[in-house]
Amino acid sequence: MKNRFYILIALIALLSSCKNEDELSPSKAVLGVYQKVDVDFNDELSLFRTFELKAGNKVVFQGFFREKGESEILGYQFYFEGTYTLEDDVVVMDYENTFVLSDPDITYVPKEELPQIERDFTLDDRYKVSEDYQELSYICPPNAFCAPPVPFVKVPPISG
Repeated sequence: MKNRFYILIALIALLSSCKNEDELSPSKAVLGVYQKVDVDFNDELSLFRTFELKAGNKVVFQGFFREKGESEILGYQFYFEGTYTLEDDVVVMDYENTFVLSDPDITYVPKEELPQIERDFTLDDRYKVSEDYQELSYICPPNAFCAPPVPFVKVPPISG
């Protein structure tokens, strides 16, 4: 009888110590599209800013416009490609290719018409990852003045 009791206790301890296989690792849980929308850009347009964190530590950051309430992408204001690292609960993004619309008289253009910006410095950003991997919040650099951050929220992949 005692043997069965000890076997039962050992079995319960073994089962309760097993790792949940359904739980994603942080490097997989952080993957996806994160979005912030500026609906007050003007009366007709909304500016969407999205990060897509991809497998292989690739990141795409883009800003594009849609008519309010519509799903079709009208054009782009910027498009960055690069890599990212996950350091504890912080995503550090390093952009190698940057394409930016610099003409203040033009609101957006097709993505392929964005001019590439050559630079001789690194352009990296840091974002705090929420515990549930559903938000990214910008980390203001030391000695910088930043507005209170509005987080990027995880959304389904962007189409259009």
